[in-house]
Amino acid sequence: MFDTEVLARLEAMLDALADLPVASASDAQTCETLRRLAHAADRLAGLQAVWLDQMQERAAYEAEGASSTAGWARRELRWDVRQSRAAIAAGRTLRVLPAVGAAHRAGEIRRAHVDAFTVALKKADREVVEAAEDVMLDVARVCEPGELTAQLTMLVEVAHPEDLDRAYVAGMDKHDLTIARCGEGYHVNGFLDAVNGTRLRTWLTAASAPRGTEDDRTPAQRRVDAVGDLAAAALEHGLPSDRGVRPQVNVMVDAAWLAGLPGAEPPVLTGWGPVGPGLFDYLACGADRTDVLVAGVTSSTTPQADILNVGRTHRLATYKQRQAVLARQGGVCANPACGGTHLELHHVAWWDRDGGRTDLDNLAGLCPRCHQLVHAGKLWVVADGQRGFVFSRRKGARILEIEDHHRVQRQRLSARLRGLREMRGAPVAPPAPPPAREPVRARRCSRPRPDPLSRIESHLDRLLRLRT
Repeated sequence: MFDTEVLARLEAMLDALADLPVASASDAQTCETLRRLAHAADRLAGLQAVWLDQMQERAAYEAEGASSTAGWARRELRWDVRQSRAAIAAGRTLRVLPAVGAAHRAGEIRRAHVDAFTVALKKADREVVEAAEDVMLDVARVCEPGELTAQLTMLVEVAHPEDLDRAYVAGMDKHDLTIARCGEGYHVNGFLDAVNGTRLRTWLTAASAPRGTEDDRTPAQRRVDAVGDLAAAALEHGLPSDRGVRPQVNVMVDAAWLAGLPGAEPPVLTGWGPVGPGLFDYLACGADRTDVLVAGVTSSTTPQADILNVGRTHRLATYKQRQAVLARQGGVCANPACGGTHLELHHVAWWDRDGGRTDLDNLAGLCPRCHQLVHAGKLWVVADGQRGFVFSRRKGARILEIEDHHRVQRQRLSARLRGLREMRGAPVAPPAPPPAREPVRARRCSRPRPDPLSRIESHLDRLLRLRT
């Protein structure tokens, strides 16, 4: 039986919570209350999506003279059409993917994570998303929505590589570049396709690097100055009369993809992202090639591409070694807690202090800030014995290992995707829901809680069961 009194009691509890003296709360109580309010708000957002999906399925909006669910929400909830459609789609996702719905009801994932699953369902076949649902839920439980979106995007790209080429062709049709006089200078506006945009970005990244410690220009100012220097050099020395100079753009290709193995990840244009087979053929046709032998991934705490060692005994790394390090780390700082892309090569076993060799097993690409922290003794990195590295930091009197949730989950996803191509031709039964897991916040909040919040949470649990 549907108990409407649950809603009345929830509203009463919200009134009691609003009457709590905010100023009298301690700092610890403020932090804890904010965490639990966010937790409750996410669960309520999921409830709204579930009920809006029911209104859509039953056409319940007609009972109040509305022509659609979105129209009813606009009139009664003051929602715009985009907000209503997003909530309705989220409700359908919670119904179509039972494990996702269970995780959201338990407060393990946020509404933004559900929205990421919704987008994936629109772009990929339903059975593809269902086949990787358990892996993706593990990503959602430990990572932010943006990381889940990135991994779901990779899932779609593996399942539908032909879409990458269609996107490239569509980008070529949008070519546009204008420069117009505006006030004290010029306004530049335009759209570049993947290849030309990557060329410009690659050059700008190198040309706009800070010039010494005294360079106080902003990154935007350095980019403008770099474009000015390029134009000045071209005008001074003359424009090139042939096409003999090739851009220094890198395309990373997995050997499994070249071999045509099912489920292999598509090539990646560094600075842009995955590309389809048509664009790869175009790039490979007129480009220099550097082969980097990759043997899967390391099995360390921070998985990386397992690249053949081409080290030398010189202190400074060779060009090929630097390219290998960039390929191994995907052009990103090796520190799991960082995303810097301006990399310096660091000897994990120091060259002068430890007698470390200039081999790939001993070279880690670090951004300047992380490199400085290592030499300042505030960040530690050691080899793990499996051609990978482990980073640690200090927290009070303890030294804590920095876990790389993102890379670990990506490797799990890559392993799962290897069989997706073979599964696309046959019906795939949805995986069994993952075993119930105790929400992280539930363990953190096991001590006595403020009464209004606890009572609100108990009413939320009852609301979650009303529909069934």
